[in-house]
Amino acid sequence: MSRHFAMLVPSSQARSAVSAEAGEEESRLRADLASRVLSGPGLWTDWLDDLDRRGLIEELLADGVIDQAVAAAPHGHQLDRTLNAKSTVLCVLAGCLFPGEGYDGILRIAFGMPGLGLKPGTKVPTGPGLSKARVLSGEQVMRRAFELDAARTDVELGIGATWHGMETTSFDGTTAELFSNDVLADAFGVPTGGTKPKVRIVANVRTGSRRWIGAAIGGYHDGENALVDELASTLRPGMLNLADRGFFSMDRWIRFSATGAHLCWRVKNGARSVPFKMLKTLPDGSELVILHESDGMLSRRRRDTGDRTAPRLAGTVARLVQFTVVTRTRSGRTKSSVLRVLTTLLDHAGFPAAGIAALYAERWQVEVAYLHLKKTLRGARRVLRGQSEVLARQEVWAFLLVHNMIATLAARAAALAGVDPDEISFTAVLGLVRAHLQAGTRCPHCGRCPDGPLARLLADVIAHPRNRAGRKRTSGRTPAERRTRHTEEATYTITITPSNLPKWDESLGS
Repeated sequence: MSRHFAMLVPSSQARSAVSAEAGEEESRLRADLASRVLSGPGLWTDWLDDLDRRGLIEELLADGVIDQAVAAAPHGHQLDRTLNAKSTVLCVLAGCLFPGEGYDGILRIAFGMPGLGLKPGTKVPTGPGLSKARVLSGEQVMRRAFELDAARTDVELGIGATWHGMETTSFDGTTAELFSNDVLADAFGVPTGGTKPKVRIVANVRTGSRRWIGAAIGGYHDGENALVDELASTLRPGMLNLADRGFFSMDRWIRFSATGAHLCWRVKNGARSVPFKMLKTLPDGSELVILHESDGMLSRRRRDTGDRTAPRLAGTVARLVQFTVVTRTRSGRTKSSVLRVLTTLLDHAGFPAAGIAALYAERWQVEVAYLHLKKTLRGARRVLRGQSEVLARQEVWAFLLVHNMIATLAARAAALAGVDPDEISFTAVLGLVRAHLQAGTRCPHCGRCPDGPLARLLADVIAHPRNRAGRKRTSGRTPAERRTRHTEEATYTITITPSNLPKWDESLGS
């Protein structure tokens, strides 16, 4: 064998000496690495602390919402190392907070927050990875997160949130535009003459804080009445629910009032369009009426439900308040409207008709909440990202949840400041949340996260200039009128008026 290939075989004593020397060197290197870490900028110690910390998004939600929601995620997705079920939820919520950002920007924000349990130096995933993770998460995880947070009871109701000791809520619906493709068009439907599919949302909102209590999601061609039937469970004793005239039916009125909540629902003005007959006029000008299902109504209900043997609904007594609202602007324009409100509050002495008429204006708070959801949060003329039915539904639940986060923060700040939540600007709170979320991410150099993000955020919200309270303004309703008519100060005059309902003839049973 050539000398170039000759080897020296050490003795057992020499091998032991080399092994001992190598072990000492490894121990020395480990000790040196540990000392460098401990004397460094706190990268690892901060990371260990961050395992028990929550990011700002989790701070704004009820305790344990995300952890409980991700329990419904597929097992494999829960155990994924980086884009697991929890980090995916946080990414989707961050995407709703920053709807103009691309996936890469959203991932940088989300993966800079504490509480993800990722070691320093973990590579931020890419956009396609988030798309796949959203598909794995599905709709149920985000829906569960919304339902858990909507059910929280630790949120201040706010000044003016109750009327005669009852918490006021309101039903209403809206639509949102989706990405234009055949899959979504088949799943949700496209308006006649429209170009984009639309999803329909019906929700029950607290009028004081504008927080959603519950919501139902359907296609564009699903009626609001069918969706609102899914929300009967959101009513309970101690609530006073308001609704616009499209939601009334005698069957729904009986079912929803059976929840123990009181109802103040607007109904149509035509004497023949509602199943009412007057029993008597009360001293305050309101009327006791009886709801009576006619033969035609019974046939129609049997046809709609598919139950040909459904019995006639029992006659039900309610109270009708009809009133005229006269609006006068500063320039002298006048508009008069006649409204009818049907209520389960039969005691005219305890609940005067004038008070019920004035209360119905609170129903407008749900319209304001939808404005904040669609225009302020999502952005005008911006469609949802999801390009499949599951992802579109997932994103709707996420937007509703983020809206509740902002409304909760506004209500908390209003309670601390002792003001009405109407004085806290939703736009300002949203801007502050976005700024604090970006400022609260981990430093890319030292790995540290700022402490106490929620306390600083609340202080900034309270210190922000307030909305003007008690504004009574009006403007033209059509786009053309808005261009030619400026918003003006207005005064409103409410007058209780008699209805034109036929009287109930008990002898005829009519």
